[in-house]
Amino acid sequence: MAFSVELLSEDNAYRWEEFNNRSHEGTPFHTLRWKNLLEEVFRLRLRYYLIFEDREVVGICPFVGRSIGLFQGLNSIPHSEFNNVILDDSFDPGCLDEVLSLFAEKYSFLLFNIYSTGGMDRIKHNNFVIEQTGNMVLNLKEHPPETIWSTFSRNMRYNIDIFEKRGFTIQEAHQPSDIKIFYHHYKENLTHIKGDILPFSFFQKLLELFPDEVRIATLTNGDVFAAGWLTLASPDRDTAYYQYLALNRDLPNRYTPTYPVYWDLVNWAWDNGYEKLSFGRQKLEPNNPRFKGKAKFGAEYVPIYTRLIPLSKSVHLAYWLKRKLSGVQTDHSPAAGQTSGAE
Repeated sequence: MAFSVELLSEDNAYRWEEFNNRSHEGTPFHTLRWKNLLEEVFRLRLRYYLIFEDREVVGICPFVGRSIGLFQGLNSIPHSEFNNVILDDSFDPGCLDEVLSLFAEKYSFLLFNIYSTGGMDRIKHNNFVIEQTGNMVLNLKEHPPETIWSTFSRNMRYNIDIFEKRGFTIQEAHQPSDIKIFYHHYKENLTHIKGDILPFSFFQKLLELFPDEVRIATLTNGDVFAAGWLTLASPDRDTAYYQYLALNRDLPNRYTPTYPVYWDLVNWAWDNGYEKLSFGRQKLEPNNPRFKGKAKFGAEYVPIYTRLIPLSKSVHLAYWLKRKLSGVQTDHSPAAGQTSGAE
C-alpha cells in the first residue's frame, strides 16, 4: 500500500464530497459549502487535505493554516461543531504515523480532532492532549420523545407547559425582519455568557448556502420574544444539529425557555425521521447547568479527542517547555501511544 495526501483542488473536490457523503461520520460541517461559508465570512486560510491509499480516498482533513513565529502548521477549522478528521472504516490506525510523516514535509505541527481513540493509541509521534471535550448527542431510536417525557419530573413538565398556557407559540422564522430579531437576542445572550459572537453576515451566508437545511424557530407571544434556535439538518442524513440559541434575558426568572426549546428540537427531529440529534459541543462537566439540561433530554456525551502533533523537534521542545513553565503536566515517554501530558 502507498499513502499520499493532496490539497483540495477543483480536480479532486468531487472526491471530497463523495467521501463525506458516504462516511457515517460525514456532516454538513465537512461539506465544501461550509468551507465556502468560513472563507467568505471570516477570510480564513483554509487547507483541506485528502488522504489517499493507492488511488482511493481513505480520509479527509479540514484544516486552517496557522503560523507560530517561523513555524507553519495546521489547526482544526473554527466555528464548526464537527471539525474532526474523518477516516474510512477500512483505514488501518497503525498507518497514521506514515500519513503524518507526509505532512511533516511541509508543516511543523498539526492540531486536529478525531473521534476514534484507537487511532491515537497507535501514533508513535510525540503528541500532546490539548482539550477534553465532546458532543452531546441524543439517540432517538433509543430515547423517543414519549420515553424522554416519562423521565421528566413534575417541575420539568410544568416549565415546558407554562409557555403554552401563557400564550407562547413556536413558529419558524423566514422573513428578514424575523431573522434580525433572532440575531438581536442571539447576540444579547452571547454577550451575557461572554461567548464568541458570530457576525450577522455569517447567518445570512448560512441561509444562502444551506436554504433547505437551516431551520430557525422562535418561541413568542405577540411581540414578546422568549427564545430562538437554529437547526442544521440535511434531509438525506440521519442526524440533525442544534447550533445557535437566542434568549430574551429580560424574561422573569420563573421562565426557563431552554426547556421548551429542547423539547421542540426532540419532537421536530423525531417527526422528520432523524435518528440522532446533536446538542452541540460541550466539555465533560456533569455539574454544568448546560450539560445537565441537555442530559435531562436524553443526550449523552460523545468524546472527541484533540491532539497537537509536533512534526519538528523544535516545536516539540518549545511546546514542552511552555507547558512545563505554565505548570501543566509534561511527562513524556517515547513509547507508542504515550502522550506528553494532559490538560
